[in-house]
Amino acid sequence: MSARRVWLALALLIAAAGCAPQPSAGYQRGELLAQVDFDHAFEWEEYVHPGLGVDFRIEDGAYRARARDGAFMWTLDTLMHTDVVIEVNTLVYSTYRDNAYGVMCRASAENNSDGYYFFISSDGQFTIRRGFNGTIQPLIAWTASASIAQDTAPNRLRAVCVADRLALYVNGELVGETRDRLYTRGNAGIAAGVPAGGEVDVAFDNLRIWAASS
Repeated sequence: MSARRVWLALALLIAAAGCAPQPSAGYQRGELLAQVDFDHAFEWEEYVHPGLGVDFRIEDGAYRARARDGAFMWTLDTLMHTDVVIEVNTLVYSTYRDNAYGVMCRASAENNSDGYYFFISSDGQFTIRRGFNGTIQPLIAWTASASIAQDTAPNRLRAVCVADRLALYVNGELVGETRDRLYTRGNAGIAAGVPAGGEVDVAFDNLRIWAASS
């Protein structure tokens, strides 16, 4: 079954999701800034380094992010933004459950790893993190959520970065939010990683970026 067809199962996952927390504030989606279907190699940064155990590239109409044995990597779009909503479909191919994959907002192309990270894992957890000066620290620690489809099921991620509010929605449900003022501008990103001894192989597709306001 192709990756694109599997996205159709998301409607069933949304209906089956359990109770979710209520947002502390609303937001409005504005102009569509980017629509990335990963049909062409130039649509997103690619990075392949067998020695580091990472392979991030556009493949078969999706963005395939692979990492193994303790590797972690991110790649960025060229579009600079301030307040945005980022949505993307994800589909995991690997069976190792202890992983991390998701999107970034306000990422820095000059200072590696700086920016905000919105991760989920194949065992049904999420985290929101801030990268600064070579370290990636939790703003929300890994937390279980019934809204996240586990193992190799598809998930739809939505990261909201509006003013100091950072919120992650999965399959239409808010799973967590926090506040941070360090970064106000940057790029969108895709990131994935796995502990030593494991591997992650995840496809991203139908990525959309909208301007947003509170």
